[in-house]
Amino acid sequence: MAVSTEHESQDLPALLSASATFGALDEITRARLAAAMRAQRVAPGEVLLRQGEVGDALFVVGRGQLHVRLRRDDGSDTVIDTVGRGDVIGELQLVVGGAASATVLAAGEALVFRLQRPDFEALCGTTPALLDTLTHIAARHLQRRQLLAVLPAMFGTLDTADQAALERQVSWRTLHRGEVLFRKGDRGDAWYVVTSGRLAVVEPAHNGLPERLLSEVGRGEGIGEMALLTGQPRAATVYALRDAELACFAVELVAELVATRPQVTLAMLRGLAQRITQQGSTAPRAEAAGLTLTLVPATPGLDIAGLAQRITAALSRFGPARLLSSAQLHEVGVAHDAAARPDPHPTWTRVSTWLEEQSALHRFLVLVADAAPSGWSARAVGHADQVVIVADATGDAEPGALERALLPSSPEQRDVRRLLVLLHRDDSQPPRGTARWLAARQVEAHLHLRLDRDDDIKRLARRLAGRGVALALSGGGARACAHMGVVRALREHAIPIDLVTGTSAGALVGYLAAAGASDEQMADAAARFYRARPFKGYTLPLFSLLSGDRLSRALQAQCGDTQLEDLWLPLVVVSSNLTRRSVELHTRGPAWQALRASSSLPGLVEPQLRDGQLLVDGGLIDNLPVGVARERLAGRVIAVDVTSDLDLTTTARAYPSPWLELAARLMGRRAGAGAAPPGMSEVMMHSLLLASLAHTRRMRAEADLCLRPDLAGFGLLALARHAEIIEAGYQYASAHLGAFAAAA
Repeated sequence: MAVSTEHESQDLPALLSASATFGALDEITRARLAAAMRAQRVAPGEVLLRQGEVGDALFVVGRGQLHVRLRRDDGSDTVIDTVGRGDVIGELQLVVGGAASATVLAAGEALVFRLQRPDFEALCGTTPALLDTLTHIAARHLQRRQLLAVLPAMFGTLDTADQAALERQVSWRTLHRGEVLFRKGDRGDAWYVVTSGRLAVVEPAHNGLPERLLSEVGRGEGIGEMALLTGQPRAATVYALRDAELACFAVELVAELVATRPQVTLAMLRGLAQRITQQGSTAPRAEAAGLTLTLVPATPGLDIAGLAQRITAALSRFGPARLLSSAQLHEVGVAHDAAARPDPHPTWTRVSTWLEEQSALHRFLVLVADAAPSGWSARAVGHADQVVIVADATGDAEPGALERALLPSSPEQRDVRRLLVLLHRDDSQPPRGTARWLAARQVEAHLHLRLDRDDDIKRLARRLAGRGVALALSGGGARACAHMGVVRALREHAIPIDLVTGTSAGALVGYLAAAGASDEQMADAAARFYRARPFKGYTLPLFSLLSGDRLSRALQAQCGDTQLEDLWLPLVVVSSNLTRRSVELHTRGPAWQALRASSSLPGLVEPQLRDGQLLVDGGLIDNLPVGVARERLAGRVIAVDVTSDLDLTTTARAYPSPWLELAARLMGRRAGAGAAPPGMSEVMMHSLLLASLAHTRRMRAEADLCLRPDLAGFGLLALARHAEIIEAGYQYASAHLGAFAAAA
């Protein structure tokens, strides 16, 4: 048991005066501080602060040494720091509040001077300079402990002299999300070690090419060594993906470290080799560092706590997941009123460290922002890999005060990925007015979520976890009815569909699936499309052989005024832009117009005109949009190809006279014996598919599963046999989905 020794307090004023922490305070403040402190002798091994327990005092070491021991999550216990005469401990608990982050015990017999919390608070009330001083020292101690936590993993075991040398030569750099550390071509002037946060190493955009991610750098990794080792300018641009703390070693000091400590050179070379390996690989970054998702309520008064719990539970299927909000700040030793503290306060340095530790322990970290702007909300967004903006679909689409404060729109600054989730009570009413929400903010994508359906929660979780399932549907005329049978088989095998991409007739089936049409409704749609005779109605062949009016009316009857962004599932419709000579991807706007563009067979019907551009059938360039699905959703792709490479054959030896053939057809018979050769429409459709055949073959190979129903007995215009084609697709898919479903 420690024994109070009042007479030893006579040494305290001189100790405070010589202290690096308190020496800058005026004499009156130091005198008040000395008067409030009490001397305490500490026996060897005696604990002053215990990790995880609430601290209620500050200590200044008078003589002897104290060990700072950290108990890690794996159960190991290690000394991360040793403090001696004049050093301060326990200030973090008084400044930040809550539990101690490490255990402090005497290395041998020691003397400390103790300041109790009530006395500390009374002094700070009359002497603000004392609080400022301790706030600064708390932040510095946190940074030091961050550095000591990552150095052994980089350099191996370091003795006290090595640690002290590294500490003396380090300065600190704080980067907020999107802030650039250095740019390609800059002079190499320092080496950096990430103690918290994550950085992106990129090849900047140039010559019309977009920015390309080369690698990512996380906690405990170095960056910037290449320029120092080679003497060349920076080879890439580096910026913060998350708010980050960096230990900075200037080039002159790095040279000294390299010359005297070989492990520093080895650490640099190891980090460089890892990044080069990562750049040469198409595999995603290792998931050990965890994925942090932050939910931000966009609608004032919207309670998302229950939704956050459901999302976390759904994510846990793919790995350890934890939900955190400001209510859990007490676990890290932060008082409940911490949300009101300014961002530079050491509270948030400590919170960042804690979040990094939680990221290392969990595959998914789900953070929930407060309902109003706060320090916690800002930190949660700054730490996020992706922000999920949650809104009531019936509310006001304009961003509220919280969203504007946390997610300012700045096209110049690189920002966090954003996903908009619009909540619906159920599916009694289809989504409407999504365009207003998208026009009011910058988001990467959006989802409609029905709160009464667990499947929708799971769909969101799959997207966030990179485990989505996309369905890519090819064009192929009437044969595309087989896609309906495939969708039916997918549902029976409980294989989810999280995104649909479609070309030409495949886009129409994709629309039905994305709109939530039942199997019966899809079959009925095929029958109605056949009765509409969309590819009948010859016209004066100045612009096309057929008038596109029938096709337009049939699509309008099917889609009404539905907008693509209002579908329950995300849908990407593929067409070909003749004006730009490129693929056109439709994700917003009137659904019927996108389908009309994607189904406009060149020469057969007129192109779809939009803003002076000519849009035609997507099969001209990309008839099996697997690559589009990969770009839009991380996960697996099921491709359905209803075309065949070589199935346009005939037994006819020559084409008959067109006039005789016309007369014969008017009389209900053929002009010549044998099977009729393919007609103009059939030849044009096959020619169209032939143009993108090489690309289609590549897409088949890129899909995780490619279904190719046997449809050789059905012509591309055999819409009258839609029921048979649907059944053929269903039977084929049912026989081939078992292994995929088992692996899901």
